[in-house]
Amino acid sequence: RIAALETVKTNFWISFYKLTMRMHQNGGKMKKRRLISVLLCISLIFAGGCGQKTAEKQPAIQETAEQTAKETHKAERENKQETVQENTPADEQEEAAAETGAATVLPMLVDYDYEAEYDQDSYETLISIDIPKILVIEEGHDALCTSLEEWNQKTYKSQMGAYKSVISDNRELWDEGVGMTELSIEGNITFTRADSLVLSYYMDTNEWLGGAHPYSFKETCNYDVKTGKDLKLSDVVSDYDTFYKEVCAKLEERKDEYGFYEDYPDTVKNVFYGDKEEYGEPLWTLSGDGITVYFNTYVLAPYASGEQAVSLSFTEYPELIRKQYQKNSDQWAIPIAEDEICLVDLDGDGAEEEISYSADRDEYDYADSIVIHCDGNSYDTEMFMDSDYYGGCGYSAYGYLIRTQNGKTWLYLETMGEGDGKYLQIFELMKNDLRLVTADYLGIDPNQPFDPESFVLSKRFDILGTYEAYKKFHVEEDGIPKTEDLLWTIVSTYTDWKVELTSSIDMELSVREANTKRGSGQKETLPAGTHFVLLKTDGEAYAEAMLDDGRICEFELEHPSEDEWEGRINGVSISDCFEYVPYAG
Repeated sequence: RIAALETVKTNFWISFYKLTMRMHQNGGKMKKRRLISVLLCISLIFAGGCGQKTAEKQPAIQETAEQTAKETHKAERENKQETVQENTPADEQEEAAAETGAATVLPMLVDYDYEAEYDQDSYETLISIDIPKILVIEEGHDALCTSLEEWNQKTYKSQMGAYKSVISDNRELWDEGVGMTELSIEGNITFTRADSLVLSYYMDTNEWLGGAHPYSFKETCNYDVKTGKDLKLSDVVSDYDTFYKEVCAKLEERKDEYGFYEDYPDTVKNVFYGDKEEYGEPLWTLSGDGITVYFNTYVLAPYASGEQAVSLSFTEYPELIRKQYQKNSDQWAIPIAEDEICLVDLDGDGAEEEISYSADRDEYDYADSIVIHCDGNSYDTEMFMDSDYYGGCGYSAYGYLIRTQNGKTWLYLETMGEGDGKYLQIFELMKNDLRLVTADYLGIDPNQPFDPESFVLSKRFDILGTYEAYKKFHVEEDGIPKTEDLLWTIVSTYTDWKVELTSSIDMELSVREANTKRGSGQKETLPAGTHFVLLKTDGEAYAEAMLDDGRICEFELEHPSEDEWEGRINGVSISDCFEYVPYAG
């Protein structure tokens, strides 16, 4: 039995190796899926804390919009900003972006399907799979959504096929109790750019199917957001031949570091110019800073070298990348993880200062505060705590260093406390000082590139249910995120986890046609049993829902009295208006 097992494993990996070399770039076809809350993800869902106060004594986090998702690092850019009003149709935003060179953030969500095969006696996991599904969580992108749905279906079919094949190959061994367990196929999506002009992302597929070691490979996708067209590298670069030569030059500089095969130049040439049936298209993504080209494991070098990547920035090669795909701005954002050191010139003297943050965590990974380290000085957030500033660290922390056009540097620091509640704290960093600017129960989507000119923040609400909703923001020169979105968009509306209500009484409500302005409808008595899907809220006393016929219903809520815990609709308690209201505990 052991010999049979080893033979199956050996034959599998020989076949898999040959397939990998044939497919080389397009990275295999096995992926993942289960709901990531953001966003999320998610993709993009962030929970707010319960029973905690916002920083009333700090400048309130205001609200406005715009963007081009960019990969984070410093670059010289030409500032072209644009503010987009909430409810502006997507096509109008794109026209404005084309005229000004700006682009607004494209809110995305990654949903995941999870399946597993278990041993019937021990319930041990034999094999599991996560398959990603990519969703646009904003109206007005029908062409792109169609293309993404095709990608989602293709990915699901391919990965489920691989999953079932592995089950079939291993069933007899599992039944005999000698097969390897805890096998897995897992896909992870990373967006490198997601704005009103371009959607660019890659999927890393990580597999553990027995053998000497796990295996991972990358697949990339790039779309024109307006048309939904699959962008080729030749669509984006102005001189394909020169681009190829520059990639070769950068690889040559690192050939000793990576230990490339002797014939690697021939492989690179085939990737760019060879038979597409055999070599596929080059793997590449577009960010806010430039283009990155990827080579999967085994393509140019042995397994131990991993994958290789070459980046060509807009600033370094301004004439090599078509202008309409370039993003130029004086603003930038750099992700910074806990205990990671970043170097930033805070005062413009040409010397970079060290910036980091840390936390003294207990055995449960909880910390009461965060210590921010800036140019040799340390500042404990405990010093800012009062009745209006929560300021604790909780179980995790994640942040961005942000540079605005006035040359100031800001730290956006998000912490997660009890119940996965997210709390955003904003600090101004100076060479010899640190200032708390403001704080609020907001969350940054870690799955999307952060662009100071346009990004998404989300917040938890308990209005006709409990859910996460987002607005588009941009960073002002005072470091505060601002938005002109009047309403928060409910994230789950675009998933299978919609916030749905069914009325238990007749209700007189304002109803209007879809894509019309708030308040333009007429009063109408909707009978008991009417079904609603929540779409938007102002976060206080107003919500919009879609009826089954596609029309929009408006809820004007009455605030609860001192002895009530929930509001009313037309004088009736919210709980008495519906069969069930999905509040979280």
